[in-house]
Amino acid sequence: MPCMSFDKLKTIEPAYHPSAKLGVLIDWLVTLKCNYDCSYCDIGERGHDNSKPHPKYEKCVAMLKHLYAYTDVVMMSKKERLKDAILNMYGGEAVFHPEFVKLAEATTREFEKYKGRWRMRRRLTTNGTATEKNWKKIVSHMEGVTMSYHTQGPQKLKNLFLANLQHLVDIKKEFDVVVLMYPHPDYWQECLDFARWCNENNLRSRPRLLDGGIGAYNETQIQELAEFFSSDELDSVRPGEKLTVSKMRACCGGRPLCTNREFKSPQMLVPRGPEGYKGWTCAANQFFIFGNTTTGMYYTNKDCRVRLDGKLGPIANIDTMDSYTEKLRQQIIDTGTVPVLTCGQTHCHCGTCAPKARTPEALAQIMKVYNTVS
Repeated sequence: MPCMSFDKLKTIEPAYHPSAKLGVLIDWLVTLKCNYDCSYCDIGERGHDNSKPHPKYEKCVAMLKHLYAYTDVVMMSKKERLKDAILNMYGGEAVFHPEFVKLAEATTREFEKYKGRWRMRRRLTTNGTATEKNWKKIVSHMEGVTMSYHTQGPQKLKNLFLANLQHLVDIKKEFDVVVLMYPHPDYWQECLDFARWCNENNLRSRPRLLDGGIGAYNETQIQELAEFFSSDELDSVRPGEKLTVSKMRACCGGRPLCTNREFKSPQMLVPRGPEGYKGWTCAANQFFIFGNTTTGMYYTNKDCRVRLDGKLGPIANIDTMDSYTEKLRQQIIDTGTVPVLTCGQTHCHCGTCAPKARTPEALAQIMKVYNTVS
């Protein structure tokens, strides 16, 4: 039986299935500027900030090269069948960057030196409002697109979204649509209508609830959300209250997870403690890398700020990333080991699916599934 008690939880790892294979996720925040200014979007790294200038093209390409080089080092330890990476480009709004077409082209050009060593799929997370001419160029360099639909925007941009969505359908490009369910009475019905339209047209889509104070849903809205969510998913939604932090966690990518190495009992939710997985040994650094072009900083991932020394903060900046990556390369070559993290965070959102265990010995057993070295 799957573990549903944090006290009895010893290990977490993804279920082993080809469709849920865990590769390396390269998250690249290209710009914080956005052509929308939705009231439910944070101002800062987790949202947008129109007071920040677009990073220069040269800085963007330098960071892209760093992200590829780090991924190449991580891939040194992987078994051949697991040498897969996803490059996720986002913002702010990535396509709002004035030179994003050139940046999309750079993702192809800069990968040439690595394509014989590992595999990569590029995914764009976007509000889908590039001009139709630029959109066609951009998506030709992407293997997949996640489009977010925002009701709190001008009709001109919504029309662009629909035209660009139709182009993806026409060229049979992999995509999914995320509908931001804004509970404000001026926008709620449009949210429902668009989510239903996606379902009626067999588009791969999912509604997304908003957290924070602005994501408070009334009783009628919660009843209407039952059309799209299971009762378990709506269990923590209370009328008029902001969404609460659950004692259970799911993989952000929707992967089923296994606890305590019970491979025959995969589950979508796993227990989390009052301080997350603090003190656990975790391999998140072997499956994630996050680059913020606006600040020039690199982190383990978007949520995880844990470094190899157990402290919280960036692992490197644009001036030191080359030496950080080379030091890691030499450690793998010289010692035949890949470093892991000791979690110092009190929460774990992005990164729950990374193999983790209460002890280093237990994690080492899990990592034999992924790595050719210890």
